Amino acid sequence: MRPPKVGFIPVKNTFFGFQLAEEAQKRAVNALRRLSLELVVASEEAVNRVEDAVKASRRCVEADVDVALIFFSSWANEEVPNAIASELADYPILLWSIPKPESLISPCGLISASSNLTRIGRKFGYVFGSIDDPETLRRIESYARVCAAAKRLRRSRIGVVGYNCPGMIDVTFSEVEVKRLGPQLVHLSLAELLDRCESVDEGRAMKDVEELERRVGGIEVGRESLINAVRMYYALRELSDEHKLDAITVRCWPELREQRGLIPCYGLSRLSDEGVMGACECDVLGAATQLIAYWLTGIPAFNGDFGAIYPEENAIQLWHCGAASTKLSESLSDIHVRSHAQVGVGVTLEFPLKPGRVTITRITRPVNGKFRILIAGGEVLRLSPEERGNPAKVRLDDPLESFLAALVKGGVEHHLIVAYGDIRKELFLLSDVLDLEPITP
Repeated sequence: MRPPKVGFIPVKNTFFGFQLAEEAQKRAVNALRRLSLELVVASEEAVNRVEDAVKASRRCVEADVDVALIFFSSWANEEVPNAIASELADYPILLWSIPKPESLISPCGLISASSNLTRIGRKFGYVFGSIDDPETLRRIESYARVCAAAKRLRRSRIGVVGYNCPGMIDVTFSEVEVKRLGPQLVHLSLAELLDRCESVDEGRAMKDVEELERRVGGIEVGRESLINAVRMYYALRELSDEHKLDAITVRCWPELREQRGLIPCYGLSRLSDEGVMGACECDVLGAATQLIAYWLTGIPAFNGDFGAIYPEENAIQLWHCGAASTKLSESLSDIHVRSHAQVGVGVTLEFPLKPGRVTITRITRPVNGKFRILIAGGEVLRLSPEERGNPAKVRLDDPLESFLAALVKGGVEHHLIVAYGDIRKELFLLSDVLDLEPITP
């Protein structure tokens, strides 16, 4: 994944230490170039006139930056940040002030700009910190990554094959509401999926079956089932490529599972391995959350049912049938290829999720017109590879009662997303950028 693209716009007022301001600007650029960013210097000289602010802003638009970083090399004429915010109405902005040299009164520039932008109704982020402070630079890099993920979400395409599974009301969606969040939904039919599945050459599928048999810890289904599972993968892959999808979710039952003896678990798992998030049971907002988690961590996320609670261990279990990315297994030898644990058909990739620090999250359906996002932390515990499906036993950072209360009072759906790594800070930033209401234990 490419690094976030940051447009750098320095601002100043020549009353305050012009030479010092110029030196601070150069140091800031050098520091930013050492980060994992693609830096677009929108103005070589600090801006102090509206016309120059407009030019710098247009360079950011031309470069299609993920975020514009307004650097206060000194206090700035207040119409300048206002003009930048106006010109970059469709782009996030981050204000950066430095504490020294004191004669530049850089913090005064940020405070005056934030006062005005707040009244204009313009959202923004801010950082007070030294150019040589690692934490300051980490916060800038983190904000840029979040803005890049938010922009990708706004431009993402999620394929929806069929409609929601029967009885699953809480993972239904309003297409208009989803578009307000960002993603474009691409509606596809089960009939088209099946037609493509049947057209996949058996010899091509057989090569993949043989490779799978060499890689995993055990195979407990017949060759015909494996061939059908691989065919389903190629059908999903073709649809994803043809429609330029970032994620795809399928009505996996009852028609496919009960009537055809087919399930898409293997295909969804393999797509997730390849960077196209596969989501269970037509869960569109779950897929959107999986995308955010993937873009922030580089690791496919897990979509699991809220399955059980363990009060004595302050833990919960999340579980799904066998569609998790194999990158979430501790070892390929832990992966067992079996038929569905509950109905005994199709092919699933069964393994417990690997131990490690995780973030539990989910963007929820709107409540009173506002999207919400669950943000919590925990630790996945080691389980036996003989467990069925894809179980994840998560010891929570917060008390179990507080976590359960957050789910219930927040109206969180029964599918929760597990992202490896602690990205809680990034998700709080994301909630601000996307105007999501945080739900926390």
